[in-house]
Amino acid sequence: MNFFNKNLLFFFPESPFSKRAGNVLRTYTNLKQLKSLGLNIDLVGVEDYYKSFGDSAEDIDSAIIDDVFVLKTTPPKQKLSFDYWRYKIQRRFSKDNTNQYLTPYLEDHFAAVLDKKKYDYIFINYEFWTDLIRKQDLKGAKTIIDTHDWITLNEFYNNKTLDVGKRFGEEIANLSFYDKVVTISRDEYFIFKSFLGDKVINIPPSFPENFEDTKIDKKFDLIFVGSDNPFNVVSIKWFIEKVQPLLSKEIRICIIGRICKHIPDHENIEKVFFADDLKTYYHASKIAICPMLKGTGIKIKVVEAMSFGIPVVGTEKAVDGFLDKKNNGCMVDDNEQKLAEIITNLINNESDYLQLKHEAQEFFKNNFSERKSIELWKKALHI
Repeated sequence: MNFFNKNLLFFFPESPFSKRAGNVLRTYTNLKQLKSLGLNIDLVGVEDYYKSFGDSAEDIDSAIIDDVFVLKTTPPKQKLSFDYWRYKIQRRFSKDNTNQYLTPYLEDHFAAVLDKKKYDYIFINYEFWTDLIRKQDLKGAKTIIDTHDWITLNEFYNNKTLDVGKRFGEEIANLSFYDKVVTISRDEYFIFKSFLGDKVINIPPSFPENFEDTKIDKKFDLIFVGSDNPFNVVSIKWFIEKVQPLLSKEIRICIIGRICKHIPDHENIEKVFFADDLKTYYHASKIAICPMLKGTGIKIKVVEAMSFGIPVVGTEKAVDGFLDKKNNGCMVDDNEQKLAEIITNLINNESDYLQLKHEAQEFFKNNFSERKSIELWKKALHI
């Protein structure tokens, strides 16, 4: 099938060009790969998200995106405005929606975008935005949902009183609306496929291969890259409080990203709040750590580290979503003492380290290459 001159409308609430977190970076990668197929891509975002993150539509890459629409969730607060009162009343009497940004005003303005052009595909990120298109006239467009995570489980981590059965029923009902359901985790692929059948396709995250081609001096023993989402905050604090004291005082750690706001100053920790190019830091590090305690789906930071040719040490959640839990370039344990012993051995035993590094590179090439990902996107679009 030829995708040239096919039109795709891509909804992602925040700017995919900020690359501030794993989910955003993966979305940016998806857009690049979809564009490489010859698609014309229009992007829709939500103004509240753009404002809260300090994003701008001006930062959109015009080589990837043809047109961008950043939509408001509410009309201007002019109390004499008919629109203001109409939407205020409409929202009060509309059904309860846990997604506070999914308003009738937003839905109407999304409909106006749909009226501007005939789209062949409509791509939605996250199932809790399904009502944005459920009642719209899609004019025959094929629909694709990128799940990102198993949302019910994510919400349960944050709310132990959640009615899991009800919420999972809603999630499956939302996913069943689409022509194609994309997962990134092999575990979630099997779960959703059990309920939804062949419309489910697994497309793991992918990165360009950036293995170092020379032996570079390693400035850091460990590296962690992350945003300041709650799961990252809890996890890195646990590592610093429980694991780091069990390690040699000579071990040097590099931490990159907004997570640095939550990291205490330490003589052996170098904090980098923003790095435009991670390649320099990854190539200067021996091991990536992923001490995640909560969260679902493949950890983008793990695949990203492997793309730079370095192995990963973490908790068992570091290998969530992997088809193979062993021989994958990762060594994992949920016990802080054992995790410290793994790190110490890899730093002191070069043969063990090089073996794990080789496994990481081979696992990356076999599972997360850009070439493989693009072929899977072609398959997803053959609806």
